[in-house]
Amino acid sequence: MIRGLGRKPTPRLAPELDDAELGHACRQLTGRGTARTLAAPIVERLLNDTGRDWDRRAHRLAALAAVTRPGIQRSWAELQPGRPDAQTLCAWGTLARGTRTPQPRDEFEQAFRACAAAAHLDPHDPNPWVVRLGLLRQWRRPRTEVFPIWREIVARDPWHREAHLQMYGYLSPRECGSLAQSMDFVDQVRATAPATAPTAGLPLLPLIDRYHTARSKGGVQALMADHLWSGYEATGILEPAQAAWPEPGHLPYAGAIADLNLLAYALCAARAPTRAAPVFRAIAGIVTPFPWAHDGRDPVLAFTTAQRWADASA
Repeated sequence: MIRGLGRKPTPRLAPELDDAELGHACRQLTGRGTARTLAAPIVERLLNDTGRDWDRRAHRLAALAAVTRPGIQRSWAELQPGRPDAQTLCAWGTLARGTRTPQPRDEFEQAFRACAAAAHLDPHDPNPWVVRLGLLRQWRRPRTEVFPIWREIVARDPWHREAHLQMYGYLSPRECGSLAQSMDFVDQVRATAPATAPTAGLPLLPLIDRYHTARSKGGVQALMADHLWSGYEATGILEPAQAAWPEPGHLPYAGAIADLNLLAYALCAARAPTRAAPVFRAIAGIVTPFPWAHDGRDPVLAFTTAQRWADASA
């Protein structure tokens, strides 16, 4: 659910986005005195409530992996070896820590085994395979290892948001691919995915990445970076998104607020604050670190400044 009406909330970082149950659980798990024996039932209940909504389950697993201590993740997996979610969360914790600090080889292998166990316990769930994909990406493994995992994911959930973000990163020129490969991937998804699928925000990523790259080079390229947003490609992505996405319930997936943050940022970068105003209202003050923290900025401050500009222009 996307909130948007009523009194304007104070901007804040919220890894749970607009998932109130997840937010409550995260606050419980990060509070003082939360023992391992108390944490496991909280996590278990939260993940059980998702049923077969793989998108919501992935969102909750990612947030829980970021806020729960490694000891809690490992102890739950050890105490409940027959629970696929326990194995997946333990592996996702390794993946989350690896985005900040490279993890030792033995941790990588342990996480990979946990993914294999989870996939065996619940063959329908794409999320153990998504964690495998992320781990392979972190270790820059070859395409011969990555693409079979990708095929397993899309066979279970063709529009898995996190999987597509991982694959886009892997195929980018910063990692194991090229600009052409990453653009081909995004173009294919854009041409085949439903407009409101969890992959809806993916086409904004290469635009934002190219904008950041141009600005980082300085000189003429930095001065010309803003022109990217007036081109045919950017216009074809921004205009329909700006017209439809802010409508309540239009984006029916767990990461909708994160994609609205991408859209608000892109519209402000395109010098279209008036068009960004309804997007900010739909976001309801929930700030995501990316893309607002680019260049080391405080994401809440950057978001607040852009929102005020949009409000003043509306």
